[in-house]
Amino acid sequence: MSVPEVDRETRQAVADVMVRYATGIDRRDWALFRTCFTDDCDVDYGDIGHWHGAEAVTAWMDEVHAQCGPTLHRITNQAVVAKGDGVAARAYVDAVVMGADGLTGVRATGHYDDELVRTDDGWRIARRRFTLVLAEPVGAAPPGDDVEAIRTLKARYFRTMDTKDWAAMREVFCDDVEIDTTESGGSVVTGASEFMAFLEETIGDVVTVHHGHMPEIEITSPTTATGVWAMEDWLRWPNGMELHGFGHYHETYEKVEGAWGIKSSRLTRLRMDFTEAVGDTTSGDGGGDA
Repeated sequence: MSVPEVDRETRQAVADVMVRYATGIDRRDWALFRTCFTDDCDVDYGDIGHWHGAEAVTAWMDEVHAQCGPTLHRITNQAVVAKGDGVAARAYVDAVVMGADGLTGVRATGHYDDELVRTDDGWRIARRRFTLVLAEPVGAAPPGDDVEAIRTLKARYFRTMDTKDWAAMREVFCDDVEIDTTESGGSVVTGASEFMAFLEETIGDVVTVHHGHMPEIEITSPTTATGVWAMEDWLRWPNGMELHGFGHYHETYEKVEGAWGIKSSRLTRLRMDFTEAVGDTTSGDGGGDA
């Protein structure tokens, strides 16, 4: 069975529509993008969405890409055949859509099946169906780099706590962090600013030394991770009371705008040895050490 042929001029006109489509998205030129479609077009992108009319698909593209970083759409392997009063075309697409941080994003590959018609303003897409073949993350740091970044994050946590650099310590936490120090005599505190206020009040005048060891870090997604740290700490209160403790931090982490932060932390204790204050015959507790 022979395939209906189209002339070179028509093939070039269809190719020009594809170029306008890609250029319109990547330059955020929605007026140019709009010229690719008929007013009453039907555009089906499967699970992504289904739109009726050029205004609807243009508005959606504008809204979605306003939240993105740079994008790159490459459209190739165009096959064009005559169909009724117009043409049918299949083209491959290889698109990279970066997130707002410009560091991570998604690469999607697939193909467009189009029906185009000739209008007074030139060729336009009347029907389009997009078939996704592959979607994969791009730009994410290798897992080893993320693990090292979380190790550095926790080291900064220890250093800034022991040096009482509260402003710098605040930066290691996600805004909505949840901290559980109930096993050290503390409580559950939600919110980074709230926890910093609690910590400064609790150990602001206490000499502290914290060591973290043998981290077990698992990267669970490009933006989430978990970790367990063995820990040892020593605290000395102004009245001379001391605590020498051992235990574990059980934590979750989240990457926000390319930087890791502590999302949650629960301190469990294996042992807590107290040295009484001079002249004090009662033993104290940790008072909420973190």
